[in-house]
Amino acid sequence: MSRIKPALARSIVLRAFPRVLRTALDADGIHGEPAKQLIVDARALGAGLGATVQRCLDAAVGTLRLPADIPLAGTCSMLDEVAALTDRPAAREVADALLMLLGPAGERDIAMRLALAVWRDAERLDEVGTALARLSLLLASEGDQEEAPNPFDDLLAQVDDPEMGATFPASAAVRTDAAQQWRQALGAAYNGLKKDVACLGTGLSVMAVGRVPEAYAYETLATVALKAGRLVLGPVERLAVAEERRRVAERKAALARRKEQEKSTQTPASQPDAAPADAPPPEGHVIVCRSAGETGSSRGREAWRGYEHVIGAALPLVATPDLPAVRRTLLREFPQAEAVIDQTLRWLVGRPYVHLGHLLVEGAPGSGKSRFVRRLGEALGMGVFRVDGSNDGGGSFGGTERRWYSTEPCRPFMAIARFQQANPLLLVDEVDKAPTRSDYGRLWDSMLQAMEPETAARFPDPCLQADLDLSWVSMICTANEVWRLPSPLLDRFRAVLFFPEPGPEHLDALLPALVEDIARERGLDARYFPPLDGIERDALRTRWQGGSVRRLRRMVDAVLRVREHASLARPQ
Repeated sequence: MSRIKPALARSIVLRAFPRVLRTALDADGIHGEPAKQLIVDARALGAGLGATVQRCLDAAVGTLRLPADIPLAGTCSMLDEVAALTDRPAAREVADALLMLLGPAGERDIAMRLALAVWRDAERLDEVGTALARLSLLLASEGDQEEAPNPFDDLLAQVDDPEMGATFPASAAVRTDAAQQWRQALGAAYNGLKKDVACLGTGLSVMAVGRVPEAYAYETLATVALKAGRLVLGPVERLAVAEERRRVAERKAALARRKEQEKSTQTPASQPDAAPADAPPPEGHVIVCRSAGETGSSRGREAWRGYEHVIGAALPLVATPDLPAVRRTLLREFPQAEAVIDQTLRWLVGRPYVHLGHLLVEGAPGSGKSRFVRRLGEALGMGVFRVDGSNDGGGSFGGTERRWYSTEPCRPFMAIARFQQANPLLLVDEVDKAPTRSDYGRLWDSMLQAMEPETAARFPDPCLQADLDLSWVSMICTANEVWRLPSPLLDRFRAVLFFPEPGPEHLDALLPALVEDIARERGLDARYFPPLDGIERDALRTRWQGGSVRRLRRMVDAVLRVREHASLARPQ
């Protein structure tokens, strides 16, 4: 298949846009498909409306200005009245689209009305992007099949273009290449149209305050608005492009410096240079592992393969951030846990670097303990390494010997290596549900050495055969029932914090984070879901009287799915 023309891809994507945007951005204007479609849409609302809209459009074709005897304002008023009396938003959309083609550019009220319509429809473009993404996945799967119909056949049939009827070749390799071309062309067209929508909305907003650029008599209101928007956004776009180029150049320079540093710190041997025993690390850095042992089983140097970048290296400590800002961030998501937040952050007051020590967070199932610990680490800038207490094999927490084929370093060192920080946060989730069999060592027993300050500073790792400095690692455990834990383990926690369940008064504060989580889980931008309205919130208040956040999340997910089904049923 030959390279797909941009105009072709733009025509396809534009047909998925809302009616007002579709009419405004179509280059054919009143002489092409948009005008014909408006007549069809108006006729579906009522025979009289269809005839009136057709008279307006027919009179404007071939003239420089709309004749004075064509009642454009009256036609739009009739459509607005139909929309209000019959609850049919499509009638108002037809009126807006008609104004886009025939409205005078100098009317501020019309520009204000259309600006509101454009910005409203711009929020729906994420739905179009999601549909295109799904279509791209379909194209990718089509490339692996020998005999399959073109997924664009139905869509291409809507456009009067001889090139649109082509089907994908039978060869799998050629089909894959064709699918890739379609994906790239549709993606580029979608991004270009989104920019045009931003220009259109900005231009109409500018015209609504009286700033109308010079225009020819035959230009439609949409064309004049695009011109005004480009005049306003042009300097902003140039500044954004320059800033992005600067950031790219800085990233490339930083990457080059890092590569040079790695070359200078590595030796021809497989093990990195060991730091001298008496060499102090720079301020704000800690050498966690100075060198790895060479003795042991036949695995030898393979035991620490993948950890060369942290052995013998001075790793940075995460500096203590602005604690009031961290407190505000956490309170927005966990309004019921003010006491827990204050008690946790007080350990950092006056400290230059983050070190929480070892804490135990107790609470009911579904109260949000694990999420709180994760968000705490993220707000403080710490890497969060999660260990599943109910499934982690006991002895593996403290590292396994080299004589075992599955030898691994201890979990705290794995967290340090993953985030390249000397003070990451280790989250041991559901520690009270850890297996109690001692065949391969219990998790609780393995944790004791890492939690004792004296041994944590010289932790003997059986895999690396070296002493590790784990004194800066913060370990926070979550549990539903503290009484199950052995007393030696409880004795090593700095504090046991009770995490309360949220109540119905915390519903409004919990909803934004839950909606964001659901969007992230579906692979969508959080802006895809507008905030819940009053009716949806009242429905949640009726069915959720506090308690499990996990249960509330399922309810919010159900509300969002109901909203999606309702939006699909709306006429486009």
